Amino acid sequence: MSAAVGKTPVSVLQELLSRRGTTPKYELVQIEGAIHEPTFRYRVTVADVVAMGTGRSKKEAKHAAAKAVLDKMIVGSQEDGSGGVGANNAVSEVKAEIISPYDDKIPGNPIGTLQEMCMSRRWPPPSYEMVNEEGLPHERLFTIACVVFKHRETGTGKSKKLAKRQAAHRMWEKLQDSPIVSSSVGPGLDDEDETTSLNDANFNFVQFLQEIASEQQFEVTYVDIEEKSITGKSQCLVQLSTLPVAVCYGSGNSSKEAQASAAQNALEYLKIMTKK
Repeated sequence: MSAAVGKTPVSVLQELLSRRGTTPKYELVQIEGAIHEPTFRYRVTVADVVAMGTGRSKKEAKHAAAKAVLDKMIVGSQEDGSGGVGANNAVSEVKAEIISPYDDKIPGNPIGTLQEMCMSRRWPPPSYEMVNEEGLPHERLFTIACVVFKHRETGTGKSKKLAKRQAAHRMWEKLQDSPIVSSSVGPGLDDEDETTSLNDANFNFVQFLQEIASEQQFEVTYVDIEEKSITGKSQCLVQLSTLPVAVCYGSGNSSKEAQASAAQNALEYLKIMTKK
């Protein structure tokens, strides 16, 4: 059972049940919450044992459900003695060696929280880059850097996800007390750097919206309208596969400008929806 060290609840449960010739059944039963921070609920069934788990991502919710069903299996085997003492010890030993993928003592979803902060302040989204990877194959240690304008914070963890969460959390702590500057100039920028402003005509709203969509895992679809507007401008709709689905309108002197206008309006919509 020592091979279970560092494995996730899902992989441990899968491994444990494969030895019994069965597999767990996972079902996505609910999605709720705000667009920028949805909560997923999964149900896992193992024979007659059923457990639920929630998380900020489908992966996190499945891990929580797997961990919950392992808890029930341990309690059940201890109460009725099913499987014998050896089975009890085996399940308990496996459970004790599980390392939760989010056991970093950082509350909530720091990556989404930082994304929301940048969006509400009309800053470009944070970027992440791999800085270092070291250690033995079964004891890897990852270091990831989070960059927002000229600010840079790093995080370290046993997985890329944990390192990214830590870097985002440190950046959020650093920026939350920073004064909210005008939306035309970002933090740490001089007046001559205003070309990076979200209000600047050269700002790429389409790219910015796509970066947020990739981070928050929703799709962006543009639909060009063939008819011109009353004033003779090109028209465009952009659909966001968020919960609920959102559709925003844009217009401009060209199809490209219309898409940029729609993307800008979509960003304004997301900003309103993420206000608390």
